[in-house]
Amino acid sequence: MKITKANYDDAMCANELLTKLIKDEKKYDDNINENCNVTSFYERIYNSDGVCLLVAKENNFVTGYLYGYIENNGDTYINLVGVLDALYVREEYRCKGVATKLIKEFKLWSIKHNAKEIEVKVLNDNINAINLYKENGFKENKTIMNLKI
Repeated sequence: MKITKANYDDAMCANELLTKLIKDEKKYDDNINENCNVTSFYERIYNSDGVCLLVAKENNFVTGYLYGYIENNGDTYINLVGVLDALYVREEYRCKGVATKLIKEFKLWSIKHNAKEIEVKVLNDNINAINLYKENGFKENKTIMNLKI
């Protein structure tokens, strides 16, 4: 398995995987639209400054991807923050180290872009994702709350 920066074709494939991620997260958040079908997103931004789109490939087949970016809030924070926005591995490739390798590469990319920390948002009921991030050194330090109205 190889982790690479996404090219245009990989970005198109990442759109498909983002659709799968959205559908998967519906289990944990009833406000997610499981009918959402991403057909055009990553190919517009994959090569932008401050954006990281990585793919895991086995025999030229995209098995998973990670999308992140550097958050720039002006003077709000002392240090730059890398935001791990989306991570998805096809079911048949899970528990094989794909996600960990993607996270490791994103850490390196974030360091190269002068980030001093990485932030990720995880739905509370997604225990598998929470465990994955904890196994990779992430710790809880913020709570995002919502109010249904």
